[in-house]
Amino acid sequence: MNTATDNARAALDVSRELCDTFRGDLLLPRDQRYETARRVWNASIDRHPALIARCADTGDVTSALRAARRHGLDVAVRGGGHSIAGLGVADGAMTIDLSRMAAVRVDPDARRATVQAGSLLSGLDRETQRHGLAVTSGFVSHTGVAGLTLGGGFGWTARKHGLACDNLRAAEVVLADGSVTVASDGHDPDLLWALRGGGGNFGIVTSFEFELHPVGPMVTTGAGFYDIADGRAVLEAFRELAAEATDETTWVASVWDAEPGSPVPEHYHGKPVVSLVFVHIGDVEEGAALGRRLRRAAPSLGDMADPVPYLEVQTSNDAFWSHGVRRYWKSHYLWDLPDTAIDAFLGRGAASSGGGAPVTGSLQTRGGAIARIGEQDAAAGHRGARFEFMASTSWTDPGEDDTRRTSTRLYADQIAPYGRGVYVNNLGIEGEDRVRDAYGAEKFQRLTSLKARFDPDNVFHLNQNIHPATTPTGRPR
Repeated sequence: MNTATDNARAALDVSRELCDTFRGDLLLPRDQRYETARRVWNASIDRHPALIARCADTGDVTSALRAARRHGLDVAVRGGGHSIAGLGVADGAMTIDLSRMAAVRVDPDARRATVQAGSLLSGLDRETQRHGLAVTSGFVSHTGVAGLTLGGGFGWTARKHGLACDNLRAAEVVLADGSVTVASDGHDPDLLWALRGGGGNFGIVTSFEFELHPVGPMVTTGAGFYDIADGRAVLEAFRELAAEATDETTWVASVWDAEPGSPVPEHYHGKPVVSLVFVHIGDVEEGAALGRRLRRAAPSLGDMADPVPYLEVQTSNDAFWSHGVRRYWKSHYLWDLPDTAIDAFLGRGAASSGGGAPVTGSLQTRGGAIARIGEQDAAAGHRGARFEFMASTSWTDPGEDDTRRTSTRLYADQIAPYGRGVYVNNLGIEGEDRVRDAYGAEKFQRLTSLKARFDPDNVFHLNQNIHPATTPTGRPR
């Protein structure tokens, strides 16, 4: 294992080797831009790469990767830098930063978008909506397209049009040996299969080609807010609404501590409340009818349902999930929502009011088009899950780190008996068993075999790592 001094020396050698041909930026710790460049979305991540290579094109990616391997530097890959685990940066490694590669090109007639790997969801949504089109993207517009897609990619349109990775039709990939290939159904479909949910294990994707669908420009969003005392009735209503929902509708139930500025009466601030939120991407009159269902769940502290531009929905969570805040979460898939799971979900509210660190619980509907893809047809796993649970917290004082994380784990542990599997994009640093849980045994075995084919030396291991399968002699298959 290299020492910090070895890594610093190797980084300097790489920088000198590439400086005459590299079109992007090579940032060493002494560079004044380095401090900003090493920061990622989750402020609790504080890592110091030996070198940051901000690539301008695919040629930069290949030359940076080859140089890193020659000089013995580990490689981390950063797209939007939005992973909860901060996987785009690592101490003493080279970060291959794709943020300068952010072009989006839309062919409205073919309903295709070609998207460079440094693009954010905001750029993708903006360019596709110019033509009344969209592809499934996430819930925060400053998320990176690459990480979202390679881990699956859930968003408000997924129940109608599938995960982001389900709409991936081709990808340009820099492989571990520095060669470049294009994965598609017609050329290396096994690699395309692995990229559809297998994370950054198989290469550095530099460009994505997506299938697009008509969406918007107007959709309907609604929200209702309720006293925690009515939580059981609200969650029972959520369970019913989820079972009845068409593919155009996604529901979210949450329990959280109201803060100043929350859309509830002031005397509820600082107290746990329950909310129901929906987004309906179909007919606005159907959306208005869903809004009326909010008032039937329980006496409302406030509610709304309005048609809004799709782009507005896509940016509505940006402020809450802003950069520069310390964050932690844990997640499980749920395949059913029995009364006992509802009680465990709402029990977080009682614990919070007893003086524990505030933790938000959320349940989001899955299903629809996601579940109509065969379980073995793409790497993204657990197609049949009906809900995704998340326990999350955010804070600014580093002195609260242990308390916040402990409270979140305890809450997630209350839900774990009702869960099976996890969404790989919501994994923190949780160990190999949890990575395996994200795929299931059969699929994970295929992924390890493909890893041995495309990355036998596990060059791409600073991620939710899938180790290459080995033969009885210990060699990669």
